[in-house]
Amino acid sequence: MIFIDQHTHSQFSPDSRMDIDSAIKKIDEINLGYSHKTNGKSLSIGGIAFTDHLDLEAPRSNGKFNFNVAEQQREIELNRLKIESYNSQNQIKIYKGIEVGLQLCCIKDSLDFIHQYNFDVVIGSVHFIDGLDPFVGSYFLDKGYKSAFGRALEVIYQNIVAFKDFDILGHFDYVTRYSPYDVKDMKYKDFGDYLDPILKFLAENGKALEINTKSYSKHKNGHLQELDPNILKRFKELGGEFITLGSDAHSVERIGENFEKFATIAAECGFKKLTYFEKRKPHLIG
Repeated sequence: MIFIDQHTHSQFSPDSRMDIDSAIKKIDEINLGYSHKTNGKSLSIGGIAFTDHLDLEAPRSNGKFNFNVAEQQREIELNRLKIESYNSQNQIKIYKGIEVGLQLCCIKDSLDFIHQYNFDVVIGSVHFIDGLDPFVGSYFLDKGYKSAFGRALEVIYQNIVAFKDFDILGHFDYVTRYSPYDVKDMKYKDFGDYLDPILKFLAENGKALEINTKSYSKHKNGHLQELDPNILKRFKELGGEFITLGSDAHSVERIGENFEKFATIAAECGFKKLTYFEKRKPHLIG
């Protein structure tokens, strides 16, 4: 199966350790392994979206989570031209993207920012909850897991309704990556009342739900996080059509990470085809 990675970060994201050129070279290696069936590889990457960070008013960042979109897009165009010059039947596609960190305090400014440019895909994500960053850990102080996870989902819903102009909801269960509790996974049975408004909004507005494969790897709390398939099934029940796969790669090693596994899970939940975006329009693949 050919996959398109809809969520990656290049040198234009301050926390990324890969550049666009090295990412393209890595994909060539992956696809060469696929074409020769070496080492049992079954992964083929047909495209990649570079969705660099825009987090206006991010706590403690001093503006570093803002990037020169025009420069990023020029770099993408240069790599597109290089690829088009290859004499190859298997040319990969490169997509212009952005990951907008949503906060109610800067919805208008974020919208004004993205409307200056033409993107293939816009991811809307929540990284900060009530001005606190779960990555640091202070967010979890004086909260139990239900209130911590539940509040994160409330904030996601508030922000996507306010922002609206996005294509993919990124890592809806981001908060659980850094869970200090015994409970470290988000289950539909525990958080359905919080998840349903989010999933319903996405379904009714033609938005995609992302399976962020970085979320389901081992984190600094030592836990190998699991995706609850019941969340995908509920999205389908509510009329959701679009599921994307995003590695959230900040280094070349993670491009396309575990895509085969999660494509199988998505199919078992009723999503026989995955989605990618080009010129802000959804396309099915698979």
